Amino acid sequence: MSDVITKTEVAKRKELKTIQQPAYEFNKWTNIEKVAFRVAFIFFGLFAIPLDIGFYQFIWNIDYSHLTYREINESIAFYNPQFINIFSEGGFFGYESYVNWPFVLLIAIAGAAIWTSLDSRSRDYNKLYYWVRVLVSYRVAYAAIAWGYKKIFIMQMPAGNEGLYNTEFIDFFAKRLYWEAIGVATKYEFFLGFAEFIGGFLLLFRKTRGIGAAVTFVVFGNIAIANHAYDIGEQVPSAGLALLSLFLMWYDLPAIWNLIVNQVNTRVVHYYPVFKQKWQNYIRLAVKWSGNLVYVILFFALEVYGYTHNDFYKLPNTPGLAGSKGYYNVTEFKLNGKVVPYSPFDLKRWQDAAFEEWSSLSFKVYNRPQQIEMFAAGSYPRNHEVYDGKWYFDWRGDVRRFGDTKKHKKYDPAKRDLNITWELSGLGGRQYYYYKADTINHVLHLVNKNKAHRDQTQELHYSRPTKDRVILWGRNEFKDSIYVVLDRTHQHYPIKNGRNANLSYTP
Repeated sequence: MSDVITKTEVAKRKELKTIQQPAYEFNKWTNIEKVAFRVAFIFFGLFAIPLDIGFYQFIWNIDYSHLTYREINESIAFYNPQFINIFSEGGFFGYESYVNWPFVLLIAIAGAAIWTSLDSRSRDYNKLYYWVRVLVSYRVAYAAIAWGYKKIFIMQMPAGNEGLYNTEFIDFFAKRLYWEAIGVATKYEFFLGFAEFIGGFLLLFRKTRGIGAAVTFVVFGNIAIANHAYDIGEQVPSAGLALLSLFLMWYDLPAIWNLIVNQVNTRVVHYYPVFKQKWQNYIRLAVKWSGNLVYVILFFALEVYGYTHNDFYKLPNTPGLAGSKGYYNVTEFKLNGKVVPYSPFDLKRWQDAAFEEWSSLSFKVYNRPQQIEMFAAGSYPRNHEVYDGKWYFDWRGDVRRFGDTKKHKKYDPAKRDLNITWELSGLGGRQYYYYKADTINHVLHLVNKNKAHRDQTQELHYSRPTKDRVILWGRNEFKDSIYVVLDRTHQHYPIKNGRNANLSYTP
């Protein structure tokens, strides 16, 4: 058999290559499919775009001259339709928190009914179906990337601190236990962040959109379940992103079913609009890459900057007293000049104290009631919001999260550490104070970090006779004269140092 190819055969092959395959003919949609799409188009469109007036006020009030990763994250991570709040346990943590979903569905059904009455000639909605999937894809993608960055850079659930490690188990809220369980396993937290990031990243491209939707559906579905199990309070945004991911998967599900279950050859045909004018394509690319530039590239750069410059949004970054970090026993305590012996039931005597590597001091006293900080203000009842079981409607949207736009005004670094309350969020049992250290006059100016008790201040002089002893004296939050001798204990924490660490106690 000869390997020589004649000129005639070469010509025939070129001719075959030039023959174009017939264009795929999309089937005409049934009336049921049209009605279902109209409802879905409105429903998922409302979920994919921000409807809160406060959201746009937040965008307007951002200090763009000092833009950080925090503003970019808040602009994409949380918003979802939230016009109704039910002030009850179920309204914050249970199934009643999803009350806005049927509300939006009713809007979608009403809109679809009007749409149906006005449009009886459309053969299909392939083009609209494509564009709503694009809108939903980028909504889920950027949110997934935002949450992924938080975990990849170990910012969402940072490791614990001295005060937390010496807080009794009974004083932990369930949500804080979950956060700490993830926070001590940094490799697992990184893995969760990578799963969120890669799912979102795959959604940015047509060919990998189905795989990305499957990943984000599993990830956000799991997060929604964890939110319910531990009363974290953010189950609605995460479940909403899982629902949007399911919508994206819906297009490919019949083909997946045929391939895996029916075990037949399957062809997936996607509709893509044709841009006949160059300017249309230029606009498409400009919008696409503007979003990618902000929510992928710039976001990453700002995250790296925050990570390398000790700007973790849940942790203070003002250094504390040099060499003071640690857990301390209260060796001696005087109140108004009188020695107060140790008693677990004394209302004013400190039982122990902890200095952090940043400018925070915490101590434990018996039966000191305080308002528990929850960190996620948009998903927990505030002081004036009681469990009355009533429905509260506000046409402006999620005023509980975006309503206070004053907090979004110019960034004040002087108040940063005081306003970061992660140390005490979801915890009881300890009093946390932010302090400014006057290292020349050896004075600590302390303010209670709990937002409900900011009126409590202390001014304490300090001395360091040895590296493991700190002596404090001055006026406490009740204007009493106190004298406190603190001796550091070099404790080892199994949850932090690992199972193979030396756990021997060193007094």
